[in-house]
Amino acid sequence: MTAETLPGLPDSTAVVMPDTTTSQASVAVDVGAPLIIGATTLSRYRKVYQSAWLLSLLVVLVELAGAFFSGSLALRADVWHVAGDMLIAIAPVVVSYTRARRVNVGGIVLSAGVVVAATLIAIGGAVLAEARSALLGGTPSHEVHGWVLSGFSLMSGAINLWQSRMLSLIHASHRDVTHVGFHFHVRMDLLKNLALPSLGALLALHVVPQQSDIWAGGCIGVWIASRGLALLTRSAVAFRHRHLRLQ
Repeated sequence: MTAETLPGLPDSTAVVMPDTTTSQASVAVDVGAPLIIGATTLSRYRKVYQSAWLLSLLVVLVELAGAFFSGSLALRADVWHVAGDMLIAIAPVVVSYTRARRVNVGGIVLSAGVVVAATLIAIGGAVLAEARSALLGGTPSHEVHGWVLSGFSLMSGAINLWQSRMLSLIHASHRDVTHVGFHFHVRMDLLKNLALPSLGALLALHVVPQQSDIWAGGCIGVWIASRGLALLTRSAVAFRHRHLRLQ
């Protein structure tokens, strides 16, 4: 993309035009029209992304405390899940920062996608290995405080809802692929944090066995690894398309 200043607009207003000679136009949601981004708007949106990232850090701290006090492997696995989301959340912050300096960000986004994908696959594999070890070891002493699990999961869900509402403040014309990806994962986290309180209640009421918590942790590990594989596939396809366009 190239940045221009159109007549009649303030000097601080950057007009990001699709560059048809490169593949970088794929970063924008609507590549068929100019994207008018004022310097003040960029600054405000960058603060939104930074705040959303800090809320992900808060979720990690809440769930770490919840995993410690509840003894839940599922909640401990979800800490790694949210840590992966924090990596994803860095992307829109970087994009908004580089756009303010009229820097092309297509290559940065694609390279970061590969790194994040590999990290997610590694995290998912580690969570699965822990769940498998716990199940094969029998772990008859594995005991989860269900109501504690439910309480901390609900707190995390409330933070996810706050994040989602915050990201919804970004105007649709300014939502690139990094925004869409981050917002999608926040919404998935919100759904998951509605399911974990239910698991905690079932455990507290002795409706399901304690090993259900281990199975839930394993499922979260599968979900993390699957997200990494999907992101790696999308990044590989995008790299190939970009290479073909540049030839």
